[in-house]
Amino acid sequence: MRIPVDAAQLRQAEAGSEALSLSLLRQFSSGNDNMIFSPQTIVDLFGMILPGASGQSATELSTALGAGGLGADTTAAALGKIDSSVRSDAQAGSNTFAESADVWGAKDLKFAQSYLAALDGAFNTGVHQADFVGDPDGARNAINNLVSQETHGYIPELFGQNSIGTTTRIVLTDAVYLDATWTEPFDPSNTSTGNFYPATGSTEQTSMMNQTAGFDYASGKGWQLAELPYTGGKLAMDVLLPAKGSGTLAALRNGLTVSSLTSMLGSMTRRQLDLAIPKFTTDYTPSALMQSLRTLGLGGLFDNFDLTGMTATGERLKVSEIVEKAHIAVSEHGTVAAAAAGAGGVGAAEAEPIAVPFIADHPFLYLIRDLSTGQILFAGQLAST
Repeated sequence: MRIPVDAAQLRQAEAGSEALSLSLLRQFSSGNDNMIFSPQTIVDLFGMILPGASGQSATELSTALGAGGLGADTTAAALGKIDSSVRSDAQAGSNTFAESADVWGAKDLKFAQSYLAALDGAFNTGVHQADFVGDPDGARNAINNLVSQETHGYIPELFGQNSIGTTTRIVLTDAVYLDATWTEPFDPSNTSTGNFYPATGSTEQTSMMNQTAGFDYASGKGWQLAELPYTGGKLAMDVLLPAKGSGTLAALRNGLTVSSLTSMLGSMTRRQLDLAIPKFTTDYTPSALMQSLRTLGLGGLFDNFDLTGMTATGERLKVSEIVEKAHIAVSEHGTVAAAAAGAGGVGAAEAEPIAVPFIADHPFLYLIRDLSTGQILFAGQLAST
C-alpha cells in the first residue's frame, strides 16, 4: 500500500537526507585516505528500520533523518519516492540506476504485516527467509550473493566472516548501482600522464583526463566547484576542489553544510573550463561506521534499541552491526559506482572567451547528485591516486 506524500513532506525528507549525507561525509573523510560511500543506502536503511522502531529509538532515527513530525511510514514513503525520482531521472538520460531493498528473517520469525506493508509501499522490499540458527554462514552467503547480483558484482561480500550468527533474527540491506555517461565525454587521446600532489607532500604519477568545454562553475575563497553532468542533465558529479595548501581540504570539508553547499551550487554560472581530473577507482569500507553513527546521536541504535514493531510478537530486537561498502570508477566514458549498506538543466549564459583552469591535481571532494531532488547518491574524497 502506497502512503501518500505531499510536496512539503517530500521537501522535508529531501532536506533531511542531504543534511545526514553531509554529516556522514564529514565523518568518513576526516583523514587523508581515498573514500567513497553512498549516503542513499544508509538513509534508506534507516528508512527501513524506522517503521519498526518505537519510543526513543524512533525519535533518534527520525531526528537523524530530519523527519520530525512526518511519522515513520510517511518518512519511509517519502524516501522511497525520492528513489523513484532518481531512477526516472537516470532513465531519462539513458543511464542505469538501480536500488534494491531486502529484508531477511529467521525461519521462525513472524514479521508484523504492518511493518512489511510499510516497507513494500515505500521501497518495494524483497522479503526472504534465512536459517540463521542452523546455517548462519549459508545465510550470510545467500545475503551476500543477492547484494552482489544487485550491485553487478562490485560488492561481492557485504557481510564478512562471523558477522551473522545463530542469534541473528533480521538482516536489512539496501544496494545501489549506477552506470552513467558524461554529457561531455573526455577524449581518451587527450588523457596523459600528469602529477598528483597528495597531502603527504609527495608527488604521484597518474592518468589525467583533459578537456576544454562549458560547465557550470563557481569559486570562492579557497575553493572551486565544477559540475560535470551525465547524459540527460538530471544527474551530475560535483567536484569540490580546495586551493592547494596545508589544511585547505579539511577546511572545505568541515565547512560543508546544507547551507554552504546550497550557496555554492546557487552561485554557479556557465563557464569555459580547462578541466583536468584524474581517472580513478576507489573501493571503500568505513572502518568506524558505528562510532560515526554514535557521534551523530544514534548510540541507542546499538544499545537499547526498540524494534518491537518489526515482528508480530513484539520480539525485543536491537541492531548489532551496520556495514557499508562502496565502489567507484571514473573514466573518460563516465562513472560506474555501486554500494550497499546492511544492518544485523543547465544555465544558458554565454561561455567566457578565456577558459578558467580547473586542475584537480591535489585532493578533492566529490558528490554524485540527482539534480531534481538534491539526493546525494554517492560522496567521496580522492586523496591520492
